[in-house]
Amino acid sequence: MKTKKNTQLFVAQTLFVAIILLQSAVPFLGYVPLGAVVVGASAVILPATAALAAITLGPKSGFVVAFFWAFYSWIRAILHPGTFGALLFSNPFVAFIPRILVGLVIGYLAQRFFKNQLKPVWFLFTLGGLSAFINTAIVIVLTWLSLTFLPYHGYGIPKENLFFWLVAILAFNFFFEFVMNGVLVAAIGPVLQRRFQKLMK
Repeated sequence: MKTKKNTQLFVAQTLFVAIILLQSAVPFLGYVPLGAVVVGASAVILPATAALAAITLGPKSGFVVAFFWAFYSWIRAILHPGTFGALLFSNPFVAFIPRILVGLVIGYLAQRFFKNQLKPVWFLFTLGGLSAFINTAIVIVLTWLSLTFLPYHGYGIPKENLFFWLVAILAFNFFFEFVMNGVLVAAIGPVLQRRFQKLMK
């Protein structure tokens, strides 16, 4: 019985990994363009996928799914240099730490609160929004630290008020990402929880 559960857990975890890699590789699957609402706005929804894995399968699975998300973004940044995004995520600390924290922190909170219960929708929305916040906030802090202590050239990066410049650039979409990731986790979470509830007991 335990072997069967482990196999089912591995299959579910692999499915989440496949989804997040597909979202990372295919345009429009990993983010929602919101130009019809606010010009230039888009919401990255990959944090929701990592959060759903962590909520339904636990922090270990959240870590694995988030690791593959981070690994893909790091490899893509290395292989396609020349943009500001590539400059950010070619730094392994910036690429890995924020995403892995999404999987671990959301998984821990989901395990800590409402243990062995179906999480209420408001709590799922909060976890989804928090996943976007963790990703954005840690990326900003680590990018600021790395650009402060390491040399960089071009990309229009100012030497003065660097932290506030990064907040202005990277946090533009944060409100939309908080809402979108929260809504997705709140909408999909109840279905996945019921599907995997027996698996996690």
